[in-house]
Amino acid sequence: MISLKKAFRRLDKLLKYGLGPRARQREKAAEARARHERFRQPGLWAANHGLTRRKYASYDAYIGHQAAKLDGIIERLRRTEDEDFAVFLRRFEACEPLREARSVLCLGARLGTEVRALHELGHFAVGIDLEPGPDNRYVLPGDFHQSVFPDGSVDAVYTNALDHVFDLEGVLREVDRLLRCHGLFIADIELGYDEGFIPGEFEATHWRDRRTLVDRLTAVASLSLEDAPGLAERDRWTQIVLRKVPTPDRPSAGA
Repeated sequence: MISLKKAFRRLDKLLKYGLGPRARQREKAAEARARHERFRQPGLWAANHGLTRRKYASYDAYIGHQAAKLDGIIERLRRTEDEDFAVFLRRFEACEPLREARSVLCLGARLGTEVRALHELGHFAVGIDLEPGPDNRYVLPGDFHQSVFPDGSVDAVYTNALDHVFDLEGVLREVDRLLRCHGLFIADIELGYDEGFIPGEFEATHWRDRRTLVDRLTAVASLSLEDAPGLAERDRWTQIVLRKVPTPDRPSAGA
């Protein structure tokens, strides 16, 4: 049985957008307009070096905001779970460097569909998320800014949630800490705002374009870009692969 809150939400959508094949188009157009209005709202975002960061009153406010997202999207995630699983499986199978990794930590993994795909391919994998939902066999409660796992403990880290981080540099330092020497950081990243994607209600960090983000990733942590086959294309999602490299002044954990 659906909750009263969800029933009112569905009724509100019906009244706003109507029924039939054009209803979803009208809803998507309204969502796009709302995204543009929020992104341009004065005082909501702070820009710096081609990156933008949502302003929060505190870190606790950020945690509360991000943890609240699952309630609004869990029905959609469950409805598209099989389709999402097939997409993850295809993208992971096509990622040749990933074949060398035995253990993979997934950041911001929600229901854990990407973890299941990695299991299918024979990897030891686990996810962490601020709110993994009830009875989640694949994802542990956790904050990707400060995980409980030891230094140099995984072969690869995967995420498609860089646009939900509070502190990009902090998350990169954590990835650097967790990876073994020559380990992989694999990220699926969105188009930037100059490339046509405007952050929505829950994005906390965004970038002017994907190249700007990649340059920032390699500047902050001891990571070198190994593969980014779709970086010049206009697909909404692009997979990038970075490798942890030791530096003279900072030997790698797990070497």
